[in-house]
Amino acid sequence: MSLSTSVRAEPGRLVGARAPLIRARSVDGDRAVALEDYGGRVVVVAFVATWCAACRRMAPHLDALQARHGDEGLSVIAMTHEPRNRIRAHVARHAPAIPWLQCTGATALRYDADGLPTLVLIDRQGNVRAAYQGANDDIVARLQRALEALL
Repeated sequence: MSLSTSVRAEPGRLVGARAPLIRARSVDGDRAVALEDYGGRVVVVAFVATWCAACRRMAPHLDALQARHGDEGLSVIAMTHEPRNRIRAHVARHAPAIPWLQCTGATALRYDADGLPTLVLIDRQGNVRAAYQGANDDIVARLQRALEALL
């Protein structure tokens, strides 16, 4: 599947640093979710929105990464600070393979998610290893290569 739109693709200022705190809630039970819940796994945190066309184009690629590498220790999670009813409706309509979580706007700011989608790759030790913004084939390929090096 080819992606045709790109916002930008450059690593964020967080690369090499400890991953910032995540404050989020599951949309299917309202349980608190933290990055520590994924301890020992490689995590892709995807900051997205239900209304974002580029995020919808990226969604099948994120689902495929989870399906392909989940057994190797990968967890892909989608984060948005939209209202819960909107997130639930989106999840019901599109049935993503990855969990969608409701985060705070402060969480998105801590991750410099100023463009959508923003993808942050976190290693098994909790350090940011790469960050990408936008949706295009180059980002998908770069993310895949970075993941393979960590898994």
